[in-house]
Amino acid sequence: MTQLPARSAWTWLREHWLNLRRIRFWLAAVAILYTLVGFLVLPWVATRFAVNTLADDLGRELRIGTVHTNPFTLTLEVKDLALDDVDGQGLIGFERLFVDLAWFSLFKWTAVIPTARLEGARLHEEQFDSGETRFTRLLSEFQRRPLPLDGPEGAIIRPEQTGPTVPIALHDIDFSLDDFILADDAVSPFQVSGRFELGGEFAFDGKVQLLPGLDLAGTLDVDGLALALAEPFAQRFAHVRVDSGSLSTEGELRSSPGDPLTYAGSARIDELDIGEREGGEEVLGWQALAIDEIDFRLGERLLELSVIRIDQPSARVFIAEDRGTNLGELLVEQPAAPEALPEDETEPFDILIAGVRLDGGVLAFTDRSLPLPFATRVQKLRGGISRLSPGQEEPARVDLEGQVADYGQTRINGELNPWNPLSSTQFDLVFENMDIPELTPYAVQFLGRRIATGRMDLDLGYVLDDGRLDASNHMVLRDLKLGERFEHPGATDLPIGLAIALLKDSDGVITVDIPVQGNVNDPKFSFGPAIRQALTDMLQGIISSPFSLLASLVGGDPDELAKVAFTPGSREVEPPQRKGLDQLRAALGKRPELALELPAPYAPDADRPALQRQRARAAMVERLDQAGIDVVNPSLKAAATSETVEAMFADLYPQRALADVRERFTKAEEDEAPEFDAAAYREHLATEVTAAQTVTEDDLEALAQARTDAVRTFILGEGDAPTIEPDRLRSVAPIEVEANGAVILEIGLAAD
Repeated sequence: MTQLPARSAWTWLREHWLNLRRIRFWLAAVAILYTLVGFLVLPWVATRFAVNTLADDLGRELRIGTVHTNPFTLTLEVKDLALDDVDGQGLIGFERLFVDLAWFSLFKWTAVIPTARLEGARLHEEQFDSGETRFTRLLSEFQRRPLPLDGPEGAIIRPEQTGPTVPIALHDIDFSLDDFILADDAVSPFQVSGRFELGGEFAFDGKVQLLPGLDLAGTLDVDGLALALAEPFAQRFAHVRVDSGSLSTEGELRSSPGDPLTYAGSARIDELDIGEREGGEEVLGWQALAIDEIDFRLGERLLELSVIRIDQPSARVFIAEDRGTNLGELLVEQPAAPEALPEDETEPFDILIAGVRLDGGVLAFTDRSLPLPFATRVQKLRGGISRLSPGQEEPARVDLEGQVADYGQTRINGELNPWNPLSSTQFDLVFENMDIPELTPYAVQFLGRRIATGRMDLDLGYVLDDGRLDASNHMVLRDLKLGERFEHPGATDLPIGLAIALLKDSDGVITVDIPVQGNVNDPKFSFGPAIRQALTDMLQGIISSPFSLLASLVGGDPDELAKVAFTPGSREVEPPQRKGLDQLRAALGKRPELALELPAPYAPDADRPALQRQRARAAMVERLDQAGIDVVNPSLKAAATSETVEAMFADLYPQRALADVRERFTKAEEDEAPEFDAAAYREHLATEVTAAQTVTEDDLEALAQARTDAVRTFILGEGDAPTIEPDRLRSVAPIEVEANGAVILEIGLAAD
């Protein structure tokens, strides 16, 4: 090949290629090619490459409406893009994407974007039971391209897809970025907004800086975000469903290298309704929850809230037959916690709450573990709790009040350490005008009786100091009446009816104080059994010494109220006994449901001789009257009545001669005249005449009944105390007793 000299080559190039006309041609050609590639080829190539790559390697369909590029203004516009998941569900899409890249970027080797717009974007994400989400699956498949195939030309092998939970779908997402420069300390304004498919909208208006570190700041506004989106997270801890509820918040959000995340604003949750997952009833809800001030600082691990105001909260507590609760059944068993990090590697997250205020709350309570099902409602609950913060020295104050059922009222006042309530807690729980029949399911466990009528005031004072419980239980029961019996194996065998009659005053009021003490840290201590034992001890004390209680009402002596002493053979209530009966009558006036049981006592060994003496004397007096003999104080042993007694003896003992009897009492000493012991003789006759009198068992029982009648008559008709209803004094059949100087009538007590 002939080689041209260098000068000739340069001349040839200049004449054929480097002349002005040729340069204009090539410039025009390059411009045309650049234009064709920029306007036509690049959009087509980019579209085909993206569509084919996603289809071949990831098995997903990508659809793109149009792609426009402008090589002169360095702008890109993409319309109607949509990417579907493997099951046909749309993943992402938008109506229009527009990006303007400044020519300045090419010379400074940095991104300068005067304008970026995203309009009508949409996104669909959801988590499956396996924990995998649509986007995490897409990302993992993209990282391990190409995917394994089922055979040489088969489909992509994918893991089996489990059922989805609540999806997160965003629509109408609009994004704008202006004057963006990828340089140190360059700040660019941007806005993003959109709406959630399940409900709610969001908008963020702020500024962003990427270098030297991400610094994002602006105003976040969320309106009506459906809390059903949080259901998958909640179900990690509880078997619940979020039926309704929406979150609204507005505040200043910032993320910077110095503080990962801060937020200052307010929040509100409206119409929350959380129910049991498997079609069960409501568990928790409220009409509105409002927090006026929120200060969240992730770097400082601090969350500070103003007073949390909850309007019309509601909750449901259910105890099943096996004593399990609906709250316990809802909890998801958590895996064993990992070993705690050393203290120098972690810091506690401080949560400070200025207080909690409730208004119009409702608590529904059902207990089916009892012999009889029980249910009640606490409504119109209002009040609150004071400041709550870790390490606070001052205890939190609790003040709540509400309506129980239709006519009852409750108040809860006290102080507690919210982080360690067993260390220091003081509470007063007051229940007023409670309908006692509603408490029958609890009462039958102890009483073995239903409650027919009654109302109750209950004042419970609890003090906890380092686990040591000191509780006072003050009860006021009004118009309490027991109903029919209800067999229960744990019911007490104490005479409850009598105890109620002893305790109930003339106004139908029972006042009882039941103290309880114990150590709640002791595994053997249980408050319910402790209350039951204290109540049992109190009732046993009352029933074992009922007259002590009655005596305390009138300032008397229990023995004088409980016993009436009769002289053997007598049916008269003697003056020393009347004082006790007067006091007993007064005590009965203070205990209108108490009845007396009056047994009819007789003591044969003491009453029979006394009755014989009475009958012998009566026969003697009758003979004296018939003979017209007047004796001031007739006695069987008196000299004035000796002839009459001798006549009675002769009639009663005809076989025994009086001369022989007199001879027995005549003694003659040697060298002395015989002496007659007249006194001993008269006493012997009196004894014999008395012994001859007949006293039958019927006579003794008649005496006993007469004694009961005398006591009954005295209580009913004598003294200054109000008259007692006759049916409250019940005579009991005659009973044989032993006399110890006197015959004692021991009064019994019963419920009227």
